[in-house]
Amino acid sequence: MNDINEVRLAGTIDRLRAIATKTGNPMAEVLLKVRQDSFRVTAFGNLAQRILTDAHQGQRLSVSGTLATSSWKDETTGDWRNSFSVTAWVIELAGEKISHQRADKREQSSFAGQGETLDFTSRPDDIF
Repeated sequence: MNDINEVRLAGTIDRLRAIATKTGNPMAEVLLKVRQDSFRVTAFGNLAQRILTDAHQGQRLSVSGTLATSSWKDETTGDWRNSFSVTAWVIELAGEKISHQRADKREQSSFAGQGETLDFTSRPDDIF
C-alpha cells in the first residue's frame, strides 16, 4: 500500500504575509487557526496571488495540501519542539475553489520544494 501525504484543514486566517522569492514567484504564508491549534500554510503561484489579493484576517479558509513537520531545539529551555505546516495545492476562499496551476515541469519541481530559494529566514516556531 502506498503512503499518502494529503491533509485538508478549514479554519480562520489569523495572520497573512507576502514573501518574495529570489526567482520572483509569488508566495503567501498564512497562519490558519483551527480550533486552538495554528498551522502555517504556504501557497505559491496563482494560489498565493489570490490569497494576497482577496483574503483577510478573520476570513474562513479551507486548504488541501501536503503536511510537513519540523523539529527544533528551543534556545531558552533546551526542549525539543515540533510544528506542522501545509503546502497548499487547493484552497477554498469565499466559496470559490482554486487549484494551483503549474506552468511547466521546472515550475512544478520548484513548487514541490525542489530548488526554490527564498529571500527570508524563518524558524519553524516563527509565527510571523
